[in-house]
Amino acid sequence: MRLLLFLILIINPLYALDINQSVKSTIENNPKVKIALEKLNESKELIESAYGKKLPSVTGTLSGTYSNSDSQSATDSTTPETFTDKYKLTVSQNLYDGGFNNLEIDRSKILYDNEILYFKNTIQNLVLSAIEGYLLVINYKKSLEANKKNFDSVLQVLEEMKTLYDLGSATLYELQNAESTFAIAQTYLFTAEQNFKISQKTFNRIVGQKPLNLEEVIDFDEEFDLNNIILRTSSNNYDLLILKNDIKNKEILLAKEKQSKLPSLDLSASAEYSDSGRIDNGTEKTDGTIGLTLTIPIFKQNLDNSNIRKYQSQILQSELNYEDYKEDLQIQISNVVKDYNIGKTKMNSNLAIIKANETSLESLKQEYKIGTKTITELVEEEVKLLSAKVDFLNSKKDYLVNYFKLKSLEGSLLNIFEKYLPSIN
Repeated sequence: MRLLLFLILIINPLYALDINQSVKSTIENNPKVKIALEKLNESKELIESAYGKKLPSVTGTLSGTYSNSDSQSATDSTTPETFTDKYKLTVSQNLYDGGFNNLEIDRSKILYDNEILYFKNTIQNLVLSAIEGYLLVINYKKSLEANKKNFDSVLQVLEEMKTLYDLGSATLYELQNAESTFAIAQTYLFTAEQNFKISQKTFNRIVGQKPLNLEEVIDFDEEFDLNNIILRTSSNNYDLLILKNDIKNKEILLAKEKQSKLPSLDLSASAEYSDSGRIDNGTEKTDGTIGLTLTIPIFKQNLDNSNIRKYQSQILQSELNYEDYKEDLQIQISNVVKDYNIGKTKMNSNLAIIKANETSLESLKQEYKIGTKTITELVEEEVKLLSAKVDFLNSKKDYLVNYFKLKSLEGSLLNIFEKYLPSIN
């Protein structure tokens, strides 16, 4: 693959902002990245919790009991008071669970792996949005420049037409036609200004920086082999990998439900000390117990069998979703490759049209000076040139955006900006 090249089109590169810096700023400043990181940290606790269930459980209790009772007889009356404090330590440990806890550990790792994929998917979508926003700002900026130039030309034509009309050298129709063209150019200019302003705000919202002095991307030429892209996508596409993990998750849930039918063996041990001699003469007592508990599931209202059938159905659904999305992804890739190649072809054709229109415009200007062409024909040629330039900018943006879309679909977009990714270890 050819490396992407970037060309600085400004005088002072110190304040330039290129695509790499835009992506870096997006990853560092966009709140969606910070939220995704926190979700990733949260999911780590699933693994810790799963491992913790295999460790022994230790509990300690401390209690104090005060008692007072009256006792009367024919010859005597007593009111004994006692205070008993008790200390107890209990340890319990599962000795055999049929592999239930080990399955939960495997499941927690899959869920954590899914969170990593969600995290990468979030960053990838933001990177793609940042690139689209970056290219959109450049596109609207150049479109605005072209519309300003066209507006100035049309305004000059209108002023000349007014002068000619006052001198009687132009008809009312020609003047009205020039005024109509001016109104259209004014509308185009206003639209271009608003599009540029909104694209700047959008860029700032995603990237966290103002789009000042953006570098323009050089045209790159890369041929894509559809079969190779589809092959890489099946192994690297984040959404596809998430669906594959969903199948594994359901399979583990099914295995856990089957394991729940197996017996389990638990060990428990406790030590207890009590003293009731704080107020009156009392006694000290020490107890210790060790016990084994074998639990054998016999009948659970048939809920386990129902859950097994439920998970079997969910596995089948997940497999069908995976295959369905895989087919949709291939169609989506085919369309993006098609649009990429169409954008490339449109760029070349629009460049040829621009060149032809520029030549035609220069020729018309010379003919207009000698009086063989009218001002209306000159204005029409200016509009044609503007339209061709705008078409070129749009086709160039589509061409570049589709390139990065392909990279995102095959799961390799983040590789280009790998050095800017936060650590997730």
